[in-house]
Amino acid sequence: MQKIYPDRILKKLANLQLAIGLLLTIGIIVALGTFIEQDQSLIFYKQNYPETKPILGFVTWQLITFLNLDRIYTSWWFILLLFIFALSLLSCTLSVQLPALKRFRRWKFYTNVTKANGIEKKLPLITTNSFTYQLHSSNYHIFRQGKKNYAYSGLLGRAGPIVVHASIILLLCGSTIGSISGYMAQEIVPRGELFHVQNLIKFGSFSTIPQTISWRVNDFWITYTETLKTNQFYSDLSLLDPFGNEIKRKTIFVNEPFVYKGLTLYQTDWDIVGLKVLEKNDVTTQVSLKKISKNGRKFWFGSITTPYNRRFSVLTNDLQGNIFLYDEKGILIKQCKIGEKILLPDNTNLMFIDFLTSTGLQIKEDPGIRTVYLAFLFLIISVYASFITYSQIWATENFKTLALAGNSNRAVLFFQTEFGKLINKTSKRK
Repeated sequence: MQKIYPDRILKKLANLQLAIGLLLTIGIIVALGTFIEQDQSLIFYKQNYPETKPILGFVTWQLITFLNLDRIYTSWWFILLLFIFALSLLSCTLSVQLPALKRFRRWKFYTNVTKANGIEKKLPLITTNSFTYQLHSSNYHIFRQGKKNYAYSGLLGRAGPIVVHASIILLLCGSTIGSISGYMAQEIVPRGELFHVQNLIKFGSFSTIPQTISWRVNDFWITYTETLKTNQFYSDLSLLDPFGNEIKRKTIFVNEPFVYKGLTLYQTDWDIVGLKVLEKNDVTTQVSLKKISKNGRKFWFGSITTPYNRRFSVLTNDLQGNIFLYDEKGILIKQCKIGEKILLPDNTNLMFIDFLTSTGLQIKEDPGIRTVYLAFLFLIISVYASFITYSQIWATENFKTLALAGNSNRAVLFFQTEFGKLINKTSKRK
């Protein structure tokens, strides 16, 4: 009974209907995760799924948080469902596919080749050796027992489903490890400042944030096209150890991240937070700017107050250095550039010496990403393996003839052509 009981469990897990049901359930849950916003704050769900107006009459923020529908992909019940599905695939592989592959490797001898239920031909008995040579030249594995011959090719095609199952299992393992151990953070850092990972937007139950390293934004700049549209924005970053020593330095831009021991920093955004102003007596102050959008364009707007209590509005729309000054009535009074001395109508001298910029960085760690990549590699291999045809040929030596038969699991017309070529080559060599 101790041997039979595990076998029963293995067969139940390998049941095709169970696997299809699990896959369908997982698909529905994943689709549900695209409708219900994931990894948002509790306030967000209270505002969008209030108790006073439940969606469909029963979906409220309390139901969503109780069932972990706000974090479906890292919830214990979803991971358990993936685990059962992986066990089902593994059971099918061990109990069905691997034994089947072993059977396909074994020889099958027929006294009467008509039992093969395939293409049948006859050749003179003297062509036996020649036909065997042609099979060997066509990469067939050949077996002989007395006057009975058997050959097969394309066994890798039969291994395709096993590779598919292996890739799916690896994909489930890699994505699960990434969801429960990885994290994602978003940081907006001014140029020249140090920062640690703080603003987490997504994390798992077993995520760990590095505490012994920090980053410094050495510089930030933007390149523009001839039409003054943003072409690319760059961040010069340094990775520092606990003592402030530089471990690695790299300039990143969109699609060129900073990678270090599983950590990846992406360039995602940028902003102008202010202007540095040099007033008389070499006094340096800062003007705070606020970003506004109009007709698809971005502007940064702020104000400056002179020692004579006159207030002027400051406007800029890029990092090209163009700055516009307006009086209290909104009339343009001055256009200048960074580093240019200007005289305001109240006889105040000042100079805008630099932009105060910040860079938007996304920090991501996914311990399972390599496993996911390996899974996709196996999946690609399985696709190519599925095109390989598994062919079998039988040859029985009778009194004066060599009776032949062959069949294939797919590409029957191609196999018929190949079978005919083998016979023609054999006939020419007799």
